[in-house]
Amino acid sequence: MDKYDFDNFDYDRYAQRRPNGNRNVNRKRTHKKRTRNRIIIVSVFVLLIILIFSLITSCSNWLCGKSGKKGAAAEETVASMAAATEAPVPTTSPAAVFNKPNIKDNGSSVGVNEGGLYVWDKKAFELFYGTESMAENYAELMNTAADSLGSSIKTYSIIVPNHIEFGLPDRLKNTDNGASTQPQDVYVKAGYDAMAQNVIPVNAYNKLSEHCNEYIYFNSDHHWTGLGAYYAYTAFAETANLPVLQLSQCTEAKIEGFDGTLADMVSSEIDKDTVSYWKLPYEVSNSITDSNGNTMEVNGPYYEDASPGDFTYSVFLYGDNPIEVMKSQSTAANGEKVAVIHESYGNAFVPYLTYNFSEVYSIDFRSWNGSLKQFCQENSISNVIFINGVMSSATQIQLDSIQAIL
Repeated sequence: MDKYDFDNFDYDRYAQRRPNGNRNVNRKRTHKKRTRNRIIIVSVFVLLIILIFSLITSCSNWLCGKSGKKGAAAEETVASMAAATEAPVPTTSPAAVFNKPNIKDNGSSVGVNEGGLYVWDKKAFELFYGTESMAENYAELMNTAADSLGSSIKTYSIIVPNHIEFGLPDRLKNTDNGASTQPQDVYVKAGYDAMAQNVIPVNAYNKLSEHCNEYIYFNSDHHWTGLGAYYAYTAFAETANLPVLQLSQCTEAKIEGFDGTLADMVSSEIDKDTVSYWKLPYEVSNSITDSNGNTMEVNGPYYEDASPGDFTYSVFLYGDNPIEVMKSQSTAANGEKVAVIHESYGNAFVPYLTYNFSEVYSIDFRSWNGSLKQFCQENSISNVIFINGVMSSATQIQLDSIQAIL
């Protein structure tokens, strides 16, 4: 017999064999009663739960029979309660899917490596050596920026790949006599995956990949063209659920004979470029503050007197300036304000935003010395876009410059 088998225990006999037996017997009998009482209480409690659940189920069925709408609502409530107990099903963010470009290959022989560039088909390509850990460092900076700005401001991030990703066929990448370069879809994805929920990534990669065989990057310069920047703008507008400015609404203007920065770095022959920009179908005022603190009032975001040569890219935003404030008369503008934090890649991107925002603040973090949070508060800015090329995002001195304005 188990020494704790109270139901079969001979209490009287046990009491005769031990001193103070009656007191011990009373304790055992009391414990026995308490145990039975607890069992009864638990049983009643379980029965009450079953009864309540049955009543709820009956009421739900009655509601379903009496009213289709009430029945549907009841089913929806039950489904929601059930879903809350299950692990969430992950969804695929548009920024998490990267479509490889189908680059047109004319079959030309291999190119040549010249320093940090690869020259092929009279085009110069910057090599990219960024790693996933570098992308994660950039993402951490974006997370810090979003935390600093606060929940009242939407923070967007656009990492722009460079020309080699969309202009050089795979057969010439990382092969003998080919270009030694890292895949930028892997890099950008690593950065976007590491960004917190309060940073909204914009997948410009797929838009550029889709249009890779169009004139979206210069041959002689490290920048993208106005057309490439436009496709990134469409990716942003779609991500932000904003109407998209159509180039057919604008008037294209061209400046021939652009001889960009990469042409000066190689001995091989490089094709000269054409710089296209699109005149907007509405009025835009622009207040520009240069690096000396001088302010100039101009019409629009384009320096239409830019001449052919080395600095033709300055047609966009009049070149690199610490800050420009554009006020738009676009009828599609939503009354909100946006600040764009960028290096020179952003110059060609910013003008399109005047279609959607009443005020656009262009801030070049390399030369602007203010506090971004304070500036946004003082100017009631509700949207901030960080747009930078992959080379800048993987360069510590650029990250330090962004950090300095947060």
